Amino acid sequence: MQKEVKHVDEDKCAQCGTPAAPGTRFCESCGAPLPAAAQPAQGSAAAASAYATPEPQVQYQGVAIRFVAFIIDGIISGIITYILVFLFTGSAITIDTSTGAVSLGPAYPAYYVALGIVIALLYFTLLLGRYGQSVGMMAVKIKVVSEANGGPITYGAAFIRTILLYIDQIPYVIPYLLGAILIWTSDKKQRLGDRAAHTVVLKA
Repeated sequence: MQKEVKHVDEDKCAQCGTPAAPGTRFCESCGAPLPAAAQPAQGSAAAASAYATPEPQVQYQGVAIRFVAFIIDGIISGIITYILVFLFTGSAITIDTSTGAVSLGPAYPAYYVALGIVIALLYFTLLLGRYGQSVGMMAVKIKVVSEANGGPITYGAAFIRTILLYIDQIPYVIPYLLGAILIWTSDKKQRLGDRAAHTVVLKA
């Protein structure tokens, strides 16, 4: 003898057996939830996905704001370089005590350029590797992050980005022109240093 299998009718209340109209969520007699009410409505997940708030688009920073930061950093590194050249290359600078006139020796430009390069490398590499921002970037509220995950960059990436700044500044009569062109033609607004170091500049 075959055992009779009982099926629960979704149109009846499981508690009292009262028939329920299609789509009704609670029993009219006892108030118990009907089986159909426990089932999620078809397409609800798709509807939720369709109406989900879209993620904000990444805003890469362009030439103008980065140039302002570059000017601020240039002034700071220039002052540091001038002070160090004055302190450590006294033979290249002479001061007439009677008139107060300052004269620069022939070695002064070489000292200034060489020390300026070293100062700039240290300045940008250490600040970007540690904070992702130079002082100029902090002032205008932008930062350098990893292109891959938007996280902090390494000191190695900061060094690559900094050393290639001297190529991005070509032609030097119009500083930063090559870098500006590369930023304008890049979807992620990357200059050569950014592309080689795999970094991007975002709003801080």
